[in-house]
Amino acid sequence: MKLRNRIHLYSTLLMLVILTILTAVIYYAFSSLAYSTEVDELDSVSEALLSTFNANATVDPDEILRAYLPVSGLIKVTDQDGRTLKSVQSPNVTTQFPGEIEEESGTMVVEGERFAFTTAPVIWSDGTIADLLIAKSLSEVSGNLETLRLVLAAAVLLAMIPVIISGAVLAGIVTKPIAALTNTMRSIQRSGNFQKLPVAEQSNDELKQMGLTFNDMMALLEENYSKQEEFVSNASHELKTPLTIIGSYARLLERQGLDDEAVAKESIAAIRAETDRMKEMIEQLLLIARRNETAPEIKKVELGSFLNETISAFNQSYERDFLLEVEKEPLIVRTDAVKLKQLLYILLDNARKYSSDRIEVIAKAEGTTIIQIKDYGYGIPKDSLPYVFDRFYRVDKARTRETGGVGLGVSLAAHLAELLDLRLEIESIEDLGTTVSVIFSSNFNVAEVQLKEEGSS
Repeated sequence: MKLRNRIHLYSTLLMLVILTILTAVIYYAFSSLAYSTEVDELDSVSEALLSTFNANATVDPDEILRAYLPVSGLIKVTDQDGRTLKSVQSPNVTTQFPGEIEEESGTMVVEGERFAFTTAPVIWSDGTIADLLIAKSLSEVSGNLETLRLVLAAAVLLAMIPVIISGAVLAGIVTKPIAALTNTMRSIQRSGNFQKLPVAEQSNDELKQMGLTFNDMMALLEENYSKQEEFVSNASHELKTPLTIIGSYARLLERQGLDDEAVAKESIAAIRAETDRMKEMIEQLLLIARRNETAPEIKKVELGSFLNETISAFNQSYERDFLLEVEKEPLIVRTDAVKLKQLLYILLDNARKYSSDRIEVIAKAEGTTIIQIKDYGYGIPKDSLPYVFDRFYRVDKARTRETGGVGLGVSLAAHLAELLDLRLEIESIEDLGTTVSVIFSSNFNVAEVQLKEEGSS
């Protein structure tokens, strides 16, 4: 059964149950009130009759009884042995009441007809104590109650008409956004284009929130899909160039490289350079694309010795001046040393590629710990700064080709910084240099660090 039909059916049945219970309560309350009113009236008649009977002992009892005879009722006097001493009743009452009634007042059904009754002791004319019974037929009240039952049943049936209509409207209102969501998803599945739901601005209910959430999800999926397409396109383009170069030099070797030593050396050097560049790019692509990475192993790291070791490796590998300045020692941070070193290698290597002067590394504590890497190279144009962390983005493609970059290093650095809960900030002026700041979070994985430290101790 469709959701719309279920909502319609359940809401209709619920209202039917509520109306049925409500009418039953109304009917029960009204019938109880009608019966108790008749019984109270007979009690009043009984009291008046006994008062008159005791005050007029010489008057014929038959006259007194007929004077207080209820309409469609009877009055009966019986002795202690159950024998009838006197009985008067309306012509339309032919019912024979039982000789002994245990209750003092109430209602009872005799020969299929309901009566209200009341009993009381009375001193009869001969001085004996007798039982007085006053009863009244409730056929008129029962008829009124029958009419009330029909009226209530008709009212329930009439009330169900707008309930059924409103239930159908309510089901449509509730399921309309769901149907629109389903249709939109089917349209996306058929066309392959991302679409959004129309959302009513004037409402602020859960249905609107569902629509907004779906639209946000579609926007995120569309953005990720676009980035994925761009990533695949750029990766294909970047891999195509070195493969073309390798293929060209391979054909050159095939044609004349075996006879010309210079051509052979040039071809082998080019193939090797392009192969190394492809290897580096593929490794960076794998690092960026990998999602099931191991969690960072957070430990205490003393930045002074850590940076000195890192800088020393670069000083030995390249004929450049990598200068280190630690403003405060010891400078302790909590981080993953391996991933932090990988991040610094990327930033230092970028600084080396795009500058020819010294490179300065400064570690300082200004509320939080900061590592700054300064170079005095080409710099980055102001309009390019927002895109530096995008994959395959290169400020100057010709210059980057000369240095061997593929536009993935800084993107990988940003990915590593996110894993380590670090923040990267870049300040750059063209032809003056660039400063990259690695800013540590003061509360990165404190609980995890404490657990590791307790376990190791």
